[in-house]
Amino acid sequence: MAIPYLTAATLPYGSRALALGGVTYIANSFSTSSSLQVIDRQDELGAPNGAVGIRQPITGSASLQLATASTAIPDPGDSFAITVDAVSLTFFITERSMPESQNGFKMVDISFRESV
Repeated sequence: MAIPYLTAATLPYGSRALALGGVTYIANSFSTSSSLQVIDRQDELGAPNGAVGIRQPITGSASLQLATASTAIPDPGDSFAITVDAVSLTFFITERSMPESQNGFKMVDISFRESV
């Protein structure tokens, strides 16, 4: 049984359309993560007396579904813009897998990072 190709009109929860280099991909299992680098403060005796957090760039991952065998495969360094928490941000791909498939659709797993 073939899995139907998703379109922007039929996106399930957890998926979104991403435009990379003029090609629109369906990004399944789209996930982002925010974090802080925490620096502990100490007094002159070495006892903790507070901490400060520095926001780190947002990172994430997704599986991009290729529409056809001739669909361009995105490369590390390719960028895209999306809205996260009601803010428009630009991200770039840091890693990607090479798609292989048998009896199904080709998927490319990517990792990405906020461009700051």
